[in-house]
Amino acid sequence: MPVIGRRELWLFIAVVLLWGVNWPMMKMALAELDFWVFRAYCILAGLIWFLGYNLAAGVSVKVPREYWPRLTITALCNIAGWNILSAAGLNLLPSGRAGILAYTMPLWVVLLSRFFLGEALTKLRLIAITLGMTGIGLLLIDEVHTLKSAPVGALLMVAAGFVWAFGIVLFKGFPKSIPTTTLMIWSLILGGWPILVGLIAVGHGPWLPTGGAAWAGLLFNVIVVFGFCWFAWNELVRALPAQVTGISSLAVPIVGFASGMLVLGEKPHVFDYVALLAIVGAVALVLRPERPLRAAKSPIESD
Repeated sequence: MPVIGRRELWLFIAVVLLWGVNWPMMKMALAELDFWVFRAYCILAGLIWFLGYNLAAGVSVKVPREYWPRLTITALCNIAGWNILSAAGLNLLPSGRAGILAYTMPLWVVLLSRFFLGEALTKLRLIAITLGMTGIGLLLIDEVHTLKSAPVGALLMVAAGFVWAFGIVLFKGFPKSIPTTTLMIWSLILGGWPILVGLIAVGHGPWLPTGGAAWAGLLFNVIVVFGFCWFAWNELVRALPAQVTGISSLAVPIVGFASGMLVLGEKPHVFDYVALLAIVGAVALVLRPERPLRAAKSPIESD
């Protein structure tokens, strides 16, 4: 049964390419900026973009009272939990590649969506998640020593993937009558305050980058990632089964590695190519373009 339409397919392609490219862009920005400073800029930019759109387009920012508890938990998972846990984990891990542990998220999505949303775990999706997790394992094969030397950091990255997955499942519970931009505005407010607290408590300067590469990384994030990618991602979350969204996100680290080689001159390992094939296979299994149904011929129509 087809699960993705043309609009969702294009949104998926855009998110994968732009989010994947953002891996080296973030590295360039964080080479000069403290994480808390960097994320504060991102949260503020996203809030300005989405609020500006709603005001210009006359879209309501109201959320029915009964959805506020869900929205609060979703925001704390997707904005605060993901950003803070992943940052803490990466600070304890000596290798940036070990951050790929956060992409255990699809496995948690598959399990959580089966329990909370009642989504069927079909044979194709089971094969896809197995392929995808195999690919993630292969990407980390050279990081075994790194992960063993920093078990707390590894656990924090897995926890980041789990809260991200839980947030995805919760996000699907909002009715389509509430615009995605409205949900994003309140998510950034409700989930952004812990990042503001972190900035005040432990953040430190410089407050602006000086080099061109760091500026490029910062601007890419505040304009592209938080101005488009987060919106497009949440549109996909609402439009597609949670399992499909989760598994398809595995394409992001592949683009990240490719862009890292082009932008930062990183060298791939032998197992990276096998991982590429495994993850591409996983994504292909769950993303099938929607084919229009052929109208049945009338009995009186001639061939």
